[in-house]
Amino acid sequence: MAGIVTYSLCKCGTHLKVVAETDFIPPFATTIALCPKCGNPQPIHADKIISVTEHVSEGRPATCEEKESLLAARNKAFDFYRRASAELAEAAGVIAQAEFQFLYEKVLTARRVLSEVSQQLIEHTGAHGC
Repeated sequence: MAGIVTYSLCKCGTHLKVVAETDFIPPFATTIALCPKCGNPQPIHADKIISVTEHVSEGRPATCEEKESLLAARNKAFDFYRRASAELAEAAGVIAQAEFQFLYEKVLTARRVLSEVSQQLIEHTGAHGC
């Protein structure tokens, strides 16, 4: 068995360090590692996972509260936009024009909020380096 170390970035923003073993180089098997923070599955090309930890490099804080807050806000805005869009799609051709217009404005507002929060997250990440 050969030991391997892989680094990846989870959807929740956590930097992961996975220590694993494989019988072949390059590895043929794919194993799933779970993010220790959110439980999101991460595919790893290895036969056996030894450990999954949050990776903290020098000069980078382990967590950034502002980024975590912006990620949560973006996810909430995206979920609201997704639900509002689905509601609008289902209502098309079924409800009165005034009601449709109200739902349409709701979707546009949700899209604008999602865009603004996403931009704030990009700017923060660029400026803060987290």
